[in-house]
Amino acid sequence: MQNFYNEPIRDFSKEENRKWIFPTIQKIRGSFPIVVPAIVGGEEIKNLPKEKHRNPAKIEEITTEYSLSDRNVLENSILISKKYFSNWSGLDPKNRISILWNVGDLILENRNELSALILLETGKTIPEAEADVVEAIDFCRYYAKEYERIFQGQRIDLPGEENFYSYKPKGIVGVISPWNFPAAILTGMCAGPLVCGNVVLLKPAEQSSAIGLYIYRLFLKAGVPKEVFHFLPGNGEDIGAEIVKNTDVSVINFTGSREVGISILKECGTFRPDSRRIKRALCEMGGKNPIIVDGDADLDLAVEGALQSAFGFQGQKCSALSKLIVLDSCYETFKTRFLEAVASLKIGSPEILSSKIGPVITEESKQRLEKIVADHKSKILFQAVLSEESKTEGHYFAPVVFEEQDWNSELATKEFFGPIVALFRVKNFSEAIDKANDSDYALTAGLYSRNPEHIEEAKRKIEAGNFYINRAITGAIVERQPFGGFKLSGVGAKAGGPDYLKSFLEPITITENTMRRGFTADLIQ
Repeated sequence: MQNFYNEPIRDFSKEENRKWIFPTIQKIRGSFPIVVPAIVGGEEIKNLPKEKHRNPAKIEEITTEYSLSDRNVLENSILISKKYFSNWSGLDPKNRISILWNVGDLILENRNELSALILLETGKTIPEAEADVVEAIDFCRYYAKEYERIFQGQRIDLPGEENFYSYKPKGIVGVISPWNFPAAILTGMCAGPLVCGNVVLLKPAEQSSAIGLYIYRLFLKAGVPKEVFHFLPGNGEDIGAEIVKNTDVSVINFTGSREVGISILKECGTFRPDSRRIKRALCEMGGKNPIIVDGDADLDLAVEGALQSAFGFQGQKCSALSKLIVLDSCYETFKTRFLEAVASLKIGSPEILSSKIGPVITEESKQRLEKIVADHKSKILFQAVLSEESKTEGHYFAPVVFEEQDWNSELATKEFFGPIVALFRVKNFSEAIDKANDSDYALTAGLYSRNPEHIEEAKRKIEAGNFYINRAITGAIVERQPFGGFKLSGVGAKAGGPDYLKSFLEPITITENTMRRGFTADLIQ
């Protein structure tokens, strides 16, 4: 067993790390449209209806034609899963651990193609796509290491009695993954259940089905049996809902919107007469994430961190900055510097390495963001200007900064999932803490301060699953910053942390009286 380490991200300021980009993008583009089938037991399901997905940066380019899995496809995958579950769960855990390491190695070998595909299918820049792929590798390595620790269990033996505490896999896990981290989150959501000995039914996001297919095939190539890992593309409201309702599925592993997550939790909490288990749901459901800028903060550092947190991947991250809460004493200075920094962001195709702002994922997303701007037009501090070419070429939406005073406004309460941030002014640090916590969500939060007392106060009081001090609030690293929130951000599961795998395991205790009263050797002859 190898030791865990985080895979480094390449430095794209160096020419040797850039030379692959253009030819690899062209190679991937040459395979469009990628036809994404449903795959059950290793067999592609033919003749399913299909829908198309377009490159968000070049909407005339069809990247993907993904199949629409149906109930029959699901039921077939369930039958095969139940038949082969015991083979996989009964395998020596060391073999599953080795397979997971192999998955990480294969993702590393294919990271150029994966990064190019992420760029073309979702609109991520190459540095953002590279970070996505690297995190996928880290998840494989980390969960392999963690399961090696977990599967050995715990023994407490006394004279005449042996006690063994261990774990068994839960069964069939339905994975419903998001499009915004199509490599990292999808890989982690599948790798965890699989290494524990579960079967996985993967429903990738419609907008990133080709990436899901690519990674799924790497899992099989690494040694995951085709009978215990099935690929079910399609629309969430159809095949996703069927997976959630199916009583043979033991766990739903979901990352996505609050609305869908709440509906999944409600469905899993509804007991059905034909069910023989209480279905568990892991739901990560987003955030309305604040950064507090204290009066004595290093404003250069704060501006840089806020910029990265709000506008990385066009703000399409559940961890993205949405509320900037700035102390009165530095408010005007910070505002001036921050607006200048936002104005410097280059909007353009993600294929251009210098671009900082690319497209949002769909036309629907763009229209939703435009409505938010129209509804709060009087509160705009700054709105970037799109070129005429950008307006027609892709789903581009210019970054917007609002200034707000009403803490009940949707600018203070609603998750936007786009390059939008609002500034709020507060009189003192206690008010800043109160306003940061006054939210339905508790995912990420940040503080820029050089005041030790304020830092310690924030550590005690801030309500967030991930709290960052004097750094950006996006970019959690596996093992170092296990990721996940509470309140209406999620159920408290921390991806990339030491407790995550236990969500897919049943803890059991076996106790044996070893005094063997009445035992005779004749009984075993």
